[in-house]
Amino acid sequence: MDYHFSYRQKNGSVCLILSYKVGKKWRQKTRQGFKTQREARQHQDELLDAAKKEAGFAGAPADLKGITLRQFWPMYKRDKAGTLATSTLWSYELTVKHFSPIADLPLTELSMAAIVNVFQGLRLARRTKNLHLAALHTILEHARRVYHIIARNPAQGIPKVKSREKEPVRALSRAQLSRLLAKLKAGKSQALYLLILIAAYTGMRRGEILGLTWADVDWSRQTIKIDKQWVRQASRSYGFGPCKTKNSYRTIHASTQLLHALRMWKQNRPLSIDNRIFGGMSTSYLYAAAGQAIKSMYPDMTLHSLRHTFATLLLQRTGDVNLVAGVLGDTVATVSSTYLDYTQDLRDRAAAEMENII
Repeated sequence: MDYHFSYRQKNGSVCLILSYKVGKKWRQKTRQGFKTQREARQHQDELLDAAKKEAGFAGAPADLKGITLRQFWPMYKRDKAGTLATSTLWSYELTVKHFSPIADLPLTELSMAAIVNVFQGLRLARRTKNLHLAALHTILEHARRVYHIIARNPAQGIPKVKSREKEPVRALSRAQLSRLLAKLKAGKSQALYLLILIAAYTGMRRGEILGLTWADVDWSRQTIKIDKQWVRQASRSYGFGPCKTKNSYRTIHASTQLLHALRMWKQNRPLSIDNRIFGGMSTSYLYAAAGQAIKSMYPDMTLHSLRHTFATLLLQRTGDVNLVAGVLGDTVATVSSTYLDYTQDLRDRAAAEMENII
């Protein structure tokens, strides 16, 4: 049940007001005659219990009233096994481990202060901390909305960690990308060169790249179809899985240079049983080796930086964020906030335009 308390002065005393939602309608219960807000707060639970009885809110079943976060996690995992990706569930399970200092408290006793205390103490990167906070909120919201174990989500309203420093550019410039590809092409591993070439020339996610089969490549139309990805399964082995979102299902253009590289790779590699372009190769090795190859030249960059690079360069050429979103298989909002970086290429273009603006 959604609810919140407020206070107001009435006839020389403090009035306690409970606003609560039943179905789609908000209702109110009041109690007045208190000398201070502190005194009024001591009667919040009484007013809330009365509202729950009137609304027919039964609360949590008796056997769940003392359940902890650690005990609730298997229930959440079971409920979401068919709707969330295995990798997402693993990251949520890691969230429970990170919040282990409060994982054995009954959910009904879990407070915002307790969560903030653990959250602030996490020795993780800012983005990672915020992701774990969001995951914890999601788990607790399931406990509230589905099982009515808690009346209010204690993670609600906890602010994310914000950085006062300017975010580093996460994309390579055109010149940097050219140097990276030239070095990899001259290297010993053509697999790494091809993987990074696909990422840079299409903006595909790494799972989408490793999930590509030869049947997805249309040589005559110069297109690549993306309708699956290579992801970890519940058994912790890798296999085919659905795309990340409905927007991720798409068909994109493949450049002449990319098709040539694919053709050369196909001629020199035996076909795998699953017909994947990178079939028969260790997924973990490819992920690690690609990341290391990029960091050896640009320490702040990762394989995912090539998705940022592609988005930035394509926007520079087209000026159409809708087109970029369509090719990436993402929403316009996500592309605008996540993938478009102000690289040196865009600075140079802006400088040239500013010379002629008047």
